[in-house]
Amino acid sequence: MSSTNGNKIERDEYPTPIPTVEALLSKLTLKHNDTFLEPCRGSRNIFDRIDLPEEQKFWAEINEGVDYLNTSFSQKDVIITNPPFSLTIEFLRKSLSELAPNGTLAYLQRVNFLGSKCRVDFWAEIGFPNKTPVIIPRPRFVNGGSDSCEYMWMIWDKGNRFEIERGISHLISK
Repeated sequence: MSSTNGNKIERDEYPTPIPTVEALLSKLTLKHNDTFLEPCRGSRNIFDRIDLPEEQKFWAEINEGVDYLNTSFSQKDVIITNPPFSLTIEFLRKSLSELAPNGTLAYLQRVNFLGSKCRVDFWAEIGFPNKTPVIIPRPRFVNGGSDSCEYMWMIWDKGNRFEIERGISHLISK
């Protein structure tokens, strides 16, 4: 996700810590007929914890030859991922276009992603997420370390699947 020393991991591969995933999913209620997509399956820390039949789960993972930005998916009810930070805008645009009308989208992101001057037009175009729980404590992405950034889940919850307050709240991972 972030580096305070300038050493960035290739392709922004920062696996989502399992406690961060479990804290989010503990607030998620899936419907029996929901379809799920993870655009960056990576180490499967999110994908494998989604409680739906395999035929209702879809994924992309560039390291497995499926590039999300160049692969078409039909509309999905739930999309959750930890996108490469450098491509978050492109991923969000695509995910929002593939989200069902009553769908739910959750992206792991740094809190300061919301406040960047260079994204003002982007936010005007797509609208802010309606739920943004800040993750406490900070996730530890690589080798058990953390950085100086706060993280959140950016959630567009048109389907009311997350039991999380609207606006900014906290999500405590164990």
